[in-house]
Amino acid sequence: MARRLVAGQRVGELESDVLELLWSARSWLSGREVWERLGGEPRAYTTVLTVLGRLVDKGLVERSTHDGAHRFRAAGDVDELTAQAIRSLLAATENPRAVLAHFVDGLDDPQLLADLADALRRVRPR
Repeated sequence: MARRLVAGQRVGELESDVLELLWSARSWLSGREVWERLGGEPRAYTTVLTVLGRLVDKGLVERSTHDGAHRFRAAGDVDELTAQAIRSLLAATENPRAVLAHFVDGLDDPQLLADLADALRRVRPR
């Protein structure tokens, strides 16, 4: 089974397929709609619901209940989810400044460093 990382979370092939579907939908979908739109090999409806629940637990998918029915959507695109994961990691440490300093010290891409400096100037103009 092919696995990949999404925002630091390991996801399996079906989880990845569900995320791709939700990203392309850009709207709330019921579990049945997700199940019906999934291509590839036939899967049990309950399997798709289980996968959706796991993705919710991982923070990659949001679930809403309206009139007793669950609806799902991606919690953000890949970049947004990765940024959320980084914020969570920083919140979990006692010294986020030190973590960020170590992170920046380890970057060896001059363009990425320049982009980071530009982003900081936009957020915190002098």
